[in-house]
Amino acid sequence: MKKFERFIAVLVVFALALTLFVAFRPSEAISSSKKVTISTSMWGDINAKYDFIAAFEKKYPNIKVNVIKAPENYSEKLQAMIAANKAPDVPLVWECDIGRFAKNGVIIPLDPYIKKTKAFTMNDFIPAFAKLTKMQGAVYGLPWCFATEIMYYNKTLFDKAKVPYPTDKWTWDDVLNAAKKLTIVKGGKTIQWGIDYPRFVGIWYALIGAAGDDVADEKGNVALGKGVKIAVQWVYDLVNKYKVMPAPSTSMGVTDLFASGKAAMAFTGSWMISTYRDIKDFKWDIAPLPKKVRQYSNLHTGFYTISKTSKYKEESWKFIEFMLSEEGQKILSQGYNNPSARKSLMAKGYYKVAGPNGPTNWKAMDDTAQFAQLGYVLLPPGGTDKFVKRLESAVAKQVLIDQAINEGIKELKEITASYK
Repeated sequence: MKKFERFIAVLVVFALALTLFVAFRPSEAISSSKKVTISTSMWGDINAKYDFIAAFEKKYPNIKVNVIKAPENYSEKLQAMIAANKAPDVPLVWECDIGRFAKNGVIIPLDPYIKKTKAFTMNDFIPAFAKLTKMQGAVYGLPWCFATEIMYYNKTLFDKAKVPYPTDKWTWDDVLNAAKKLTIVKGGKTIQWGIDYPRFVGIWYALIGAAGDDVADEKGNVALGKGVKIAVQWVYDLVNKYKVMPAPSTSMGVTDLFASGKAAMAFTGSWMISTYRDIKDFKWDIAPLPKKVRQYSNLHTGFYTISKTSKYKEESWKFIEFMLSEEGQKILSQGYNNPSARKSLMAKGYYKVAGPNGPTNWKAMDDTAQFAQLGYVLLPPGGTDKFVKRLESAVAKQVLIDQAINEGIKELKEITASYK
């Protein structure tokens, strides 16, 4: 009987110990044994060779990541998901939205998680992002990488015309002089352009910034002035006076003139390196955008954030932490040719994946990172696009330059005010 009583007592103690262990075991142990699915959003495709989702799921097999892609009107579609209470766990948020989302409580501060991480430190990020964090009062998002605008040039055409290659000292006058020598007209038809028309809207704001305007202030307000007319007049003259650049109607919506070898120079986003690296017909390279009163390019990125409504915040942070780690940043940089926003990783040059004919002047990216700013990207995308269309109408001689600028700035300010 005594043996039986002792046996019962042992069972009671064991059961009590087991109950306490289950009740008080760490939350990480719970999540490690539970399979969950989180979602993230993005606007582009994932390079199969550099699949960061697969890499994350391999490291964390109990966390599956569903990717919601919206290649067009990304900002608007993300806002619609949030309004419908269907926000992704980890929204990749544009610069123009992150401040508003933070203010409206859509996303949560990441500071508590950042304090515990060993994957990175905040002082490793390039200055522009530290400045944005200061504006918001807390860290609401971390940059997945960064891109900017640069100059592309056809070395084969430059060599043929015996024109020196662009350098980081080039000005707008240098571009004009080179474009004149590189433009070829036969039978009254231009068969080779000195420089392609600025297809990407960000180039307009880079030119305006180079002409002296701040474009947007730290609070996300429109900060346009005399620089707009200087920039519009320059593009107008390249098209209509010097005829070294195709008009908007003949350049937009057609084959990429630079990629096809029909334009010796082009100003566009650094992300085009991943497209142009497949060029086989000519040698090419990159340089910083030329200066007017200063050098200026825009910084572009997306910020990994955590939705307030996410049921899996710890798992969502694990994903962000991985993406900001050296492993995650290396995959992103190699897949998109975009440098890491972490200075230590940018220095390692993971983004320097060249093609058979270019580029080689990677210093252009390093130099641009020093003067590039979060400018027009802080303004609503719909408004900035409309403003550029007004400027293009002036270049196309459909409206006077002053009229296009005045009406455009007024409209952009109204859209920006309503966006907040």
